[in-house]
Amino acid sequence: MSTNKSCRPKTFLAGFLVLFITGSACLSPFALGWWIDFSDEPVKSDIIVVLAGGYTRSPYAGELYAQGYAPDIWISQPKRSTALLKLDAIGVRLPTEESITRQILLKMKVPESRIHLYGRDVLSTADEALALRREFPFQDRKILVVTSRFHARRARLTFRRILPEADIRVTATPYESFTRRWWKDKELASNAILEVFKTAYFLTGGRMRQ
Repeated sequence: MSTNKSCRPKTFLAGFLVLFITGSACLSPFALGWWIDFSDEPVKSDIIVVLAGGYTRSPYAGELYAQGYAPDIWISQPKRSTALLKLDAIGVRLPTEESITRQILLKMKVPESRIHLYGRDVLSTADEALALRREFPFQDRKILVVTSRFHARRARLTFRRILPEADIRVTATPYESFTRRWWKDKELASNAILEVFKTAYFLTGGRMRQ
């Protein structure tokens, strides 16, 4: 009984946040513009983590490495899509996202020994955080996460909840077009709307896992 009671405040808060985010998105597109316009300032850390989902993230991670923000870069390995798995099955194998990310970092003079792959077949931001928790001694470490601006706020929320013993900063790549008037950009509009539902799904206990 006591465990259930202790969970109620967290459940209530999660529900409130879900209603706030979805309600704000519906009532004011500018509120959603504020929600997706987020980035922490980079700070010196123990590692840089590049999240899956875009090739503009790794060049920025390479720059942060060159500027001395962290000595190692960790790359998550997303699960291949159904379409790519079909191509694999017929002998037409396109490069994996993590292999392209690795090549970008090597081109930017990041030593191969400083590039680490983790989280095989991850499916979501939560899955990436859980994989890092399993594979990296995160306690009392500073972790600098690199992702897209529209994704940064949810990524920070997710990583801080799953790795509470770590100091998490999430910084956004500057190499993607962005505007708070998200409805004027087709790709950004799609990502912005998805962020509402993905955030709500995470806050209510949802996890995309293998």
